[in-house]
Amino acid sequence: MSRITALQDYLSSYNAHDITKIIDFLHPKCRVVFNGHLVLDGAEAMRHTYEQDFCNSNASAILLEHSYDNGDEDRIRALIRTTHDNHLIDVTYVFEPNENGDGNSKQRMIEHIIHSVTHNRDENK
Repeated sequence: MSRITALQDYLSSYNAHDITKIIDFLHPKCRVVFNGHLVLDGAEAMRHTYEQDFCNSNASAILLEHSYDNGDEDRIRALIRTTHDNHLIDVTYVFEPNENGDGNSKQRMIEHIIHSVTHNRDENK
């Protein structure tokens, strides 16, 4: 499974509000960094954020753009639009390296680096 496919599956799990599946995509020590500061440390700490999002039954995320960050296949930079709060999120998802190189190992994220969160003024995007 490619990193891009793993990211799409992660977002599909988010859109299905499947917290168990979401957590399965995260390394137990996954971190969230925003503006250079650690804001969440560990997959279980991240669970609460997902639970809060899913209090809104319309919570979903749309992948608008994505590319490998600086050509590194373990890092995907993405632009995500959340439909429940109309935010644009510029984020790099960092995956743990595939040690055996066969593409069959579990695709887990070890870090979410949030570069910016802005309110999307164009409701149609």
